[in-house]
Amino acid sequence: MSDIENKKSLRVLHFSDIHVGIQIRHMGWKRWFSKRAVGAINLLRGRARYFDEVEEKIAAIVRLKEEQNIDLVINTGDYTALGLETELELAKSFVEPLMTPPQRYLTVPGNHDIYVHEGNSHYRFSEQFCSVLQNDLPEYCRGGHWPLVRLVGENVAVVAVNSSRPNPWPWRSDGEIPSEQLEALSEILADARVKDRFVFIITHYAPRLANGEPDKKLHGLINADAFLERCKVLQKGAILFGHIHKTYQIDMKGLSVPLICAGSATMEGHEGLWIYEVEERVLRSKQMKWNGSAYVSAHP
Repeated sequence: MSDIENKKSLRVLHFSDIHVGIQIRHMGWKRWFSKRAVGAINLLRGRARYFDEVEEKIAAIVRLKEEQNIDLVINTGDYTALGLETELELAKSFVEPLMTPPQRYLTVPGNHDIYVHEGNSHYRFSEQFCSVLQNDLPEYCRGGHWPLVRLVGENVAVVAVNSSRPNPWPWRSDGEIPSEQLEALSEILADARVKDRFVFIITHYAPRLANGEPDKKLHGLINADAFLERCKVLQKGAILFGHIHKTYQIDMKGLSVPLICAGSATMEGHEGLWIYEVEERVLRSKQMKWNGSAYVSAHP
């Protein structure tokens, strides 16, 4: 990554919640005997039509990466609608141009990517995205790949924690960052190799909504307060997430860094994403919106 080390500023593209789906008739009948039945019915009732142009919009993100000279791409999860292997494979094929080189793409799973307890559901995401789950500080792993740390150039670090888990009950879609990951997060932020850098902390679930309030108990990050408490030591950085299909940025009392939600890059009528520029540990953020053929600045 020597070219990044020699650059004065780092440009980052952050998108989320693309929700790639397959036609429901192609879902095996055994898959209907789970929470997926409710998800599939919601898709049949009309939710799927909001994601009809996923492939076109991701292709536009690929073009945006080149046009904006993006150095690093971050995706905060929910690649799929129902967490099926075929959906993960298809989603990966769409985003693969953004995953080159692999050390410049960072991601976490969303709750839809590990939708239900089912055989190897915990590992399907890792199998598909293993090439971009490289960890520069693997000694901090506390379960699978997480937390994952990427040291970018001399001045930036990305720390990814996994807040997603299967929810077997149809009325629940909440998440939780395991306590051992929170402990590791504190250790990472105190590590001499990280603490003086600008740090992006990424996860899927939103620790706060756009109004600054916690999400609903059955939909949100259940230990959001504990997570934010660990983040209070961070002086330069940002907390990035998805899950809420609305693009927003908020500041919170007691935190020195902003909370930024990418929203959904592909949901019709809600399309959004962010481009960040970090220079001398100072963040500039630009919200982008879909104009029907490309992503353009939301505030020209």
